[in-house]
Amino acid sequence: MDESLTLWGILLTLTALGLWLEHRYRWAARVGGSLIILLLAALCANLGVIPQQSAVYDTIYGPVTSLAIVWLLLLVNLQDVRRLGRSALLAFGIAAVGTLMGALLASLLFHSRFGGDTPRLAGSLAASYIGGSLNFVSVGRALNLTDLLFTAATTADNLLTAVWLGFTLTLPSVLARFYPQRSATDALALSPLPTASAIAPLDLAILLSLGMGVLVLATALHQFWPVIPTVVWLTTLSVAIAQFQWVRYLRGTGALGMFSLNLFFTVIGAGTHLPSLVPVGVEIVLFAATIVFSHGVVISGLGYLFKLDVELLALASQAAVGGPTTAAAQASGRHQPALLGVGITLGLLGYGVANYLGWAMAQLLNWLELG
Repeated sequence: MDESLTLWGILLTLTALGLWLEHRYRWAARVGGSLIILLLAALCANLGVIPQQSAVYDTIYGPVTSLAIVWLLLLVNLQDVRRLGRSALLAFGIAAVGTLMGALLASLLFHSRFGGDTPRLAGSLAASYIGGSLNFVSVGRALNLTDLLFTAATTADNLLTAVWLGFTLTLPSVLARFYPQRSATDALALSPLPTASAIAPLDLAILLSLGMGVLVLATALHQFWPVIPTVVWLTTLSVAIAQFQWVRYLRGTGALGMFSLNLFFTVIGAGTHLPSLVPVGVEIVLFAATIVFSHGVVISGLGYLFKLDVELLALASQAAVGGPTTAAAQASGRHQPALLGVGITLGLLGYGVANYLGWAMAQLLNWLELG
């Protein structure tokens, strides 16, 4: 029990440290608090400060992650999605298509290496690069990805996410002359993710009970209809409830969601264990790199063809690959405050659709017998 309490204390401290650095230093704001938390946890894990496996991690991977999904999806207002406009939705759609094409290509190239695990691996990574690491864990668990591949894929996923954030922060300046400039009317500024509002005890009680209720109902529906994973029910129920107007008046939804998400990133970081790549080989990194590289080629090519602004393309790409937190870091790092709300909304949209698309990709690959 003492070891578990100590580990909880370390994880919470890492979360607080990462968020403090994000608010204190400009360079940290550009990188994003979530990525800093992940890197700090990965450093601690690889130095032996925190363990690679623990029941504490299972708790965070399980109910805490599920509650984070519910709370974040309660912020998905479909009216905001419609307000994004054609350009932003098109950019994100291209990003998602690029990821799915990359997952298919990676499966074709590496199916002989990973065998029957190929659809599970491709579906999990596709979900990650459409919605972020939260979706990777959800779909990976739903598809029963083996522990060995799950750990190795987590490490590869984190490496590629960090590398891609660096690319999207630098490439727009290099490629800007090849793409049209965004007009003032396209710079749609939606409200940022609400995390600073005071949390009233009543609102906290409602959000906790609502989150647990959705989780229990999603689990029951999966048991009744096992062909549909729990995470799909969880996503569907959360987005449906989010459309009720009374949900938007609950204070603290964003704060709870973001706190749980950042705590989740400490566990993802702890799972970034470089030696875990040795049993699987460099192919797992190449598999993930193929998806991300294909994603980049597709969004760059089709974005140019559709005459989309390069800053918007980079933002949509980062919203897909990293989720709303790294999308916010992208907008801040590129000094695009007008796109901050757009990036967060696109990231939330990714949370909403990635579980469906990742699961569908795995089923498609099974149908194509690429396992």
